[in-house]
Amino acid sequence: MDNEFKPTAFDTQVSLHELQMLKTMLPYIEWKQQKTLAVMIKYMELQHTARIFSASTPCMQICEITDSRERMQQMLEDLSEMCTEKEKENIDTLLNMFQMFSTYETLFS
Repeated sequence: MDNEFKPTAFDTQVSLHELQMLKTMLPYIEWKQQKTLAVMIKYMELQHTARIFSASTPCMQICEITDSRERMQQMLEDLSEMCTEKEKENIDTLLNMFQMFSTYETLFS
């Protein structure tokens, strides 16, 4: 598992440039004020998230994938990039099972 932060699609959607600047400033602020600033940043992110999801159109969707099985497979593949080796093994097992079921359906339908 890589310890570097890799922003997800959700992070990209809810993170504003101004909030990233505040997050960058946080370690340089006097420690007594860091908690207040950190809570304020998270609150602002929460407000922005609520605004995004209150829109009448979907804001986060893999539009080109319409098949629910394909979506599940893609989600598991993306998720495995963030996992430990044991978690990756479990996801690979699930992906192999999905592939076997798909092959079985194709052969016997």
